[in-house]
Amino acid sequence: MKKILLPLEDTERSLKALHYTRKHYPPSDAELVLMMVDERLGYSVKSEAETQALKELDEKLELIAQTLEDYKTSTISAVGKAGLRITRTAREIGANLIIMTKSSKADMLSAIGSTTEYVINNAPCDVVIVSEAANSKNEYRGLVYRTANGLVNLRGQLGDKQSECLLPSVKQDCIYHIEVTVGKVRFFHTAYNPDTRNWDLPPKPGQDVTLDIAAGESRDILVKADSTEGKADRIRIVNRDMKKEAVFTFNIRAAEASDKEKLNKPEEEEVKEANKVELASRDTIEIPKPDREPEPEAVFEEPAMTSFAYEDKPADAGAPVVEEEADKKLSVLGKLFGGK
Repeated sequence: MKKILLPLEDTERSLKALHYTRKHYPPSDAELVLMMVDERLGYSVKSEAETQALKELDEKLELIAQTLEDYKTSTISAVGKAGLRITRTAREIGANLIIMTKSSKADMLSAIGSTTEYVINNAPCDVVIVSEAANSKNEYRGLVYRTANGLVNLRGQLGDKQSECLLPSVKQDCIYHIEVTVGKVRFFHTAYNPDTRNWDLPPKPGQDVTLDIAAGESRDILVKADSTEGKADRIRIVNRDMKKEAVFTFNIRAAEASDKEKLNKPEEEEVKEANKVELASRDTIEIPKPDREPEPEAVFEEPAMTSFAYEDKPADAGAPVVEEEADKKLSVLGKLFGGK
């Protein structure tokens, strides 16, 4: 029986390693060791913060383990450098195989991450890197909004309704006003990558890539009118809590010069990298400027992606997407994390 170490993070991409393991290693042939590492804290000094971090990781790992009841499983949580911790753990437990994704950060660069690269170079056993196309189903299962303003209710990630949504992309520089009344959400802004045919690149410099917003807080977020190969940047809001709901309102308006001066961030050297991507015209919604009459209801243009699917719902709806029988055992796990 193989002892397989599965390094995980709370991202949808990271969970692809679990799907791969289920498909290729039946319970009779594999013992699974689920591992999570919190890199925010050092591991040389014990502290209350470290104890709390380990407790949170243990809770997440336990939830994942509960969906793998047909396997013999164990869990390990740690703090520190993920690559170092993973390879050290592999040696300590006598792992025969490590299965992980090339980068667990679903909304960052698509290249192999530094952690994965370290594991490949230092692991005491074979390492399987799960490709982006390893799972035939790559559908977006959240809500998609087509208007310039609205009220959104996102369920917890273990609920039976959607825990994330897409907001409309725009064809001019805009301000996204997000106000959270219940729970907390994370804002993601990603650009289309023609190489992977997915939205896994950071946006042009001067814009927030991720931003956490809690109940009672509001944010004005500058989003520039960028597109690659005619495919608009993606604006995604995720409820990061597993059980509690999150409620927020959004309003999209045209950005004025004063807004850009106030919210724009220094571009510096990042501009050189951003200029390598030739921008094309985009075909998305038009947000009216404040000094003119509002246009008819804004239209969201679905990104041209053969494997992309969504459920279009009003703000107070969110019926679960029906999944195929082969994925039912992981249906709860698939909703566990919204992407980061």
